[in-house]
Amino acid sequence: MSSGSAPTQTTESRFLASAVAAYGSQLGRTGLRLVTDLALARLVIPAGHALFDLAFGAVVIIGVLRDMGLPYQLVRDDREPYGTVAAWTSTAGLVLAGLLALASPLFEGLEVGLGPVVAGLAPLLFLEGVSVAPRVYFERRLEVRRLVVPELTRGAVLAVVAISLAALDWGVWAFVVGELAGMAAYSTLLWARAWKRMPRKLEMGILGDLLGRSRYLFVIALCAFALPYIERYVVAPFVALAMVAQFNKARYLGQKVQVLLVPAVQRVLYPALVELKDHRDRAFGAFRVGTVAILSFEALAAWFLFFNAETVITRILFGENWGPAVPLLQILAFLPLINPMSRLGGEILKVRGEDRLWLLIVALDLVSLVGFGILLSMRYGATGMAIAEFLLLGNLIMTWRIASILGRDFWLLVGDLVFVYLVALAPFLPVAWLFPVEGWPRFTASVVAGCVGTLLLAARFHKPFRAYFAGGKAAT
Repeated sequence: MSSGSAPTQTTESRFLASAVAAYGSQLGRTGLRLVTDLALARLVIPAGHALFDLAFGAVVIIGVLRDMGLPYQLVRDDREPYGTVAAWTSTAGLVLAGLLALASPLFEGLEVGLGPVVAGLAPLLFLEGVSVAPRVYFERRLEVRRLVVPELTRGAVLAVVAISLAALDWGVWAFVVGELAGMAAYSTLLWARAWKRMPRKLEMGILGDLLGRSRYLFVIALCAFALPYIERYVVAPFVALAMVAQFNKARYLGQKVQVLLVPAVQRVLYPALVELKDHRDRAFGAFRVGTVAILSFEALAAWFLFFNAETVITRILFGENWGPAVPLLQILAFLPLINPMSRLGGEILKVRGEDRLWLLIVALDLVSLVGFGILLSMRYGATGMAIAEFLLLGNLIMTWRIASILGRDFWLLVGDLVFVYLVALAPFLPVAWLFPVEGWPRFTASVVAGCVGTLLLAARFHKPFRAYFAGGKAAT
């Protein structure tokens, strides 16, 4: 890295520091988002949530068209063309925002009232586009700590604005204004922090080369980002509008740990692997640490939510109006556990330049989700869509490729994950036997079981993890 002062710490130590900062930021933002969701679940009817979910999904997918894969290419491009990428994402965001606003009436064909919400969210494409280059700059240098304040500020602004407007009976527009205000604050703070540090040279002559190098990353991102959002459009024709919101809430809770941990690890693992690409053992150590840490928490959360879905949804979080989400959560709680190699496998493929294979994987996942989703939703409604989530065929190819890359180390990782799954389940078995009916006693006992599982997993893995951050390769 040529910009700024040269780092004096090892890659592993900066990886750890950035991972802690990323996790802290993700935890804070998730907490703020949870507070916002709890309030809005009671202030806005489920149909309003569904309208926002559909509109936000469209904006996210179009945001991938704005970026064209450039944020991922920027991490591995030695020319550091931050100024060029900033110009592209800002300009493209502005153009796409205008086009989406003009095309928003077309969304009325899906749901009445959706068009104006899509138009209202369209400026998010520009506001987020402005933030891309400075965000990647700090992530590439493993200086995620500098992103914490802007990210938490975004969450706080969103929470205050959205809850205040919802209390004034703004309905779905509370979501829209909150998102725009939060992103505006985030982009402003990011640029204030990056202005004197980030290279801003504008070299439009290399833009064509950048877009060419990122073309596969663009299609990969389009397929991958579309997965959690396109399902809303797949299931919507077969269920009532309110059920779309019920499904989204169940998926949101079922993948809460994944949302909390995976982005935090991904944003630091990719640049770390770029630096460690010539050090196989150290790179595997980073992948192993990230994968085991994520799956440990996900496995504990899956069993906790399965045994306490009704208590969590109707009594603690969202209220009785969200009861139909309970059986969906009991299915989707286990979704994060079926594709452990896909969790961070894409970061390995990116570093190795295997963009075509990764494209095949995510495209197959998308086709599987849409195909199985339509077939099962037609017959079983939202439950069918939940089942379709488990049938993503690209996961099989990802597992095969990671196994071939890691060699014997793959089976070390498999052994770790088998241990994680069994130990995570063990403390909940006596809870289910002692408290066969869901309620506060089972919930309380499940909290204890989760703590016991955490201690058991920490006892197994704290030594190899410490060994990795101290010496570069996790001990067995």
